Amino acid sequence: MKTLCLHVALVLTLPVAAAATPLPADAWQDLLHQEWIQEARALAEAPLSHPPTPPDDAAGGCDGITTGGYGFHTDLDDTPWWQVDLGQIEPIRDVRLWNRTDSEDMARRAARFQILLSHDGTTWTSHYQHPDRLFYGYRMPDRSPLVIPLTNALARFVRIQLPERTFLHLDEIEIHGARRGSGNLALHRPATQSSVSEWSTHHPRTGIEPDWSQLTRDILDRLATADPSLVPPAELQSLRHRLAHPTPQASAQSLYLDARALQRRVSLASPLLDFETILFTQRVPGSYSHMSDQYYGWWSRPGGGLFLLRNFKQGPPTLQDLTGSLFPHPGSFLRPDLSFDARRVLFAWCRHYPHLAAEKDKLNKANIPEDAFYHLFEMNLDGSGLRQLTRGKYDNFDGRYLPDGRIVFLSTRRGQAVQVGPASAAASLASPDLPDCYVRCGGDESRPVAVYTLHTINPDGSGLLPISPFEMFEWEPSVAHDGSILYSRWDYVDRDNMPYMSLWSIHPDGTHARLIYGNYTQAPHCTFEPRAIPGSHKIIFTASGHHAQTMGSLVLLDPARATEGEDPITRLTPHIPFPEIEAWPRAYYASPWPLSESTHLVSWGVEPDIREGRTRPHNGMGIHLFNAGSGLELLYRHPDISSMYPIPVKPRPIPPVRASSIDWAGPQQGAFLIADVTRGLSTAQPGEITNLRIVAIPAKTQPRMDQPSLGLTRDDPGKAVLGTVPVEPDGSAHFLVPSGVALFFQALNADGLALQSMRSATHVQPGQTLSCTGCHDSRLESPPPARPPLAASRPPSRITPGPDGSWPLRFDRLVQPVLDALCVSCHQPGAEDAVAARFNLTPAHAYDTLARYGQPSVRDLILEAYREGVSRERRQPALLSPLLALLSQPDGHHGVALDTHARNRLVTWLDTYAQRLGSFSDLQEQELIALRASLPDVFLPNP
Repeated sequence: MKTLCLHVALVLTLPVAAAATPLPADAWQDLLHQEWIQEARALAEAPLSHPPTPPDDAAGGCDGITTGGYGFHTDLDDTPWWQVDLGQIEPIRDVRLWNRTDSEDMARRAARFQILLSHDGTTWTSHYQHPDRLFYGYRMPDRSPLVIPLTNALARFVRIQLPERTFLHLDEIEIHGARRGSGNLALHRPATQSSVSEWSTHHPRTGIEPDWSQLTRDILDRLATADPSLVPPAELQSLRHRLAHPTPQASAQSLYLDARALQRRVSLASPLLDFETILFTQRVPGSYSHMSDQYYGWWSRPGGGLFLLRNFKQGPPTLQDLTGSLFPHPGSFLRPDLSFDARRVLFAWCRHYPHLAAEKDKLNKANIPEDAFYHLFEMNLDGSGLRQLTRGKYDNFDGRYLPDGRIVFLSTRRGQAVQVGPASAAASLASPDLPDCYVRCGGDESRPVAVYTLHTINPDGSGLLPISPFEMFEWEPSVAHDGSILYSRWDYVDRDNMPYMSLWSIHPDGTHARLIYGNYTQAPHCTFEPRAIPGSHKIIFTASGHHAQTMGSLVLLDPARATEGEDPITRLTPHIPFPEIEAWPRAYYASPWPLSESTHLVSWGVEPDIREGRTRPHNGMGIHLFNAGSGLELLYRHPDISSMYPIPVKPRPIPPVRASSIDWAGPQQGAFLIADVTRGLSTAQPGEITNLRIVAIPAKTQPRMDQPSLGLTRDDPGKAVLGTVPVEPDGSAHFLVPSGVALFFQALNADGLALQSMRSATHVQPGQTLSCTGCHDSRLESPPPARPPLAASRPPSRITPGPDGSWPLRFDRLVQPVLDALCVSCHQPGAEDAVAARFNLTPAHAYDTLARYGQPSVRDLILEAYREGVSRERRQPALLSPLLALLSQPDGHHGVALDTHARNRLVTWLDTYAQRLGSFSDLQEQELIALRASLPDVFLPNP
């Protein structure tokens, strides 16, 4: 019966939910006043919008806040330092340091800190050297700092410095004076540091009083052109008179509140509010603040439900509880969707189990009840006809109605399969607790970070299909005007994991995944909650942070202008910096529902610290109307729980249904047709690129960071080299690939060296031929080819497999045989040449030896490209490697020359980022081998 679980829908018929009693009018008016004052204060205290400078970031080291994280963070410097100016020369009793406690490796960096003092900030004297010993502070039982006495020390400037090339990042530094009652001399004093880094930020500004008169003046100026029936000129003139002639009896704040009441009257009379009811969710945000973990049931906190909001234009608003009687156990609700005819509601719910957040082994699904995972449910808008659509020990959420009646949603049930398709979907139905795949850059048994990707089902829960084989996260889908799916995904193939959560589009059958915005743009980190705007080709999204939940600044995107950078985006909320990469705001927007390019239903709230390691408040967010010109108007806020995800209750146009020709039951293979691989490359000469190397990206199969250690970056993706295919003289290529497998390509010259490599992934579905114009080509700027590509006139090429050890990728089978045959006799302990003997190429040492050879070494090249994040032409490892140059000399190296086969092995290893391994387990290796054997039509016989 397990194979039928997802196909059987649970149907309940229940009475229509009851309406809640509205607030009294005076209480509602008081709430509006509190809201308006809170908005003004949040605006006044908003972080600065410019990129953080050294003083901006350094302020976090003496702000009086200790969290166990980092208060400031320099870049990688030769001798990184942080210093504070006490304002005058002071006698110092001691220096107190709180180290970060979130990672022992990070905390150990400060183990050799020095304290330097100066009278003038120019001449420094060393007063203390820590004896290379780990220290914390915040995590100790009494949360006491490390205290360094400085007897009879006099200084105006105090510097903390490290004596080696590293990062400096402490939580807090206090400088206590020797004078009676002097206390912490460093608190809120001017500070600076040696550099800023990608982790540097602005720090909160608090206690800044708004300029109430200026705020009132701004409102009145905006209202000057309003409809006179809404804003009678006499009323506007009266407010202007009061502003110009203040009296002791009327405060500037009270005048501001009167102006806000007038603005509210105009805002809520907007013709865009052509609906009387709003569907929304009450929920307590999950207990783990991270872009990935926010959608796991074990981090849920109980409370809330789905509600209908009415009378929001006049107020006080009234509520109708749709779910209060439907779920007998405490639980958590996630982002809903309303059917196009506004009659049905799709949402996710999980039961809350109080002990699960602390469960040490969440990896073992026997420890997690099935209803502790989020599952999709559907019901009628009146609360009747509840049906459960998904089952199993997988989180299933963010369901969206598709134009053809199917449902797209996110699920962790992608699992560990290398090839994703009907077979992997069937496996997740047959076994309700298959192991997941995991993020590459962190996690463990107590915090397994399981990947969720796009899936579709029929309205009754049958017909499950994973439409994306991506090995990393995908987020928050919505349906665009053309019937495609907008979503965000995390691309970090051979680059830093931090800033690349970009906006993509895909067809409902999983074909034609393409970038919309931000593959190389680092700010914002995350392009979340995308939605197409009615009557416009533009898209709104929430610019969110990596180490936080989905919330941040609202951004309007014009995808017709560009796919990268600032040019195609407009910051609708410029007072809210992009979280984390620019600063951590004090107030946040989330869940925008566009009514026009400038007007949206939103969630908004003041939540001073939402970063990973913190727990968000229960009640931070409320439902608002937002206008880019006039700001916010409160529609509803509950005092005890957040209100989120507003949706107007009215029918919407159904986008066109995208026809699909995918034969899911046919051969699990497809093809690519590339018009000209040199298009988009500025340096490649005609005919220079002769082949493409095709690399598969198998998913990570266990949750612990760097286990096994695949390579040099700690975040290395799984890799398996399918092989190479030919490129025609005109730059075109036409070739077969396995369907449902995440892939990337490398453009090779006649010597087999990569000139360019993708930093993203692509795929095809069964029977699909996916065409593209070129290599990293711009769809917005390049016209189609003038004549048909040569490769289009012939059948697709089969793949020539790479050398042994490239599928699956293994250094010990790919490179070590070459070393054993040609090099180890000289390069091993005890060899006749003592210098050569120290360059140890025996199996236990060869990988590390080769990775560190030369200036720049392979390790240097790869880490530099990893941090840069952008793939540069002719900057690939094999082209730049001193190791390959040494072995490619005309006369060889001490008489040893690489033949073509040996050289290909070394080049393949270098250009795939010199990894030790390409798969995460022996089982995955066997699956890779079986996959190639199952597709004889795709691959040529082994050479």
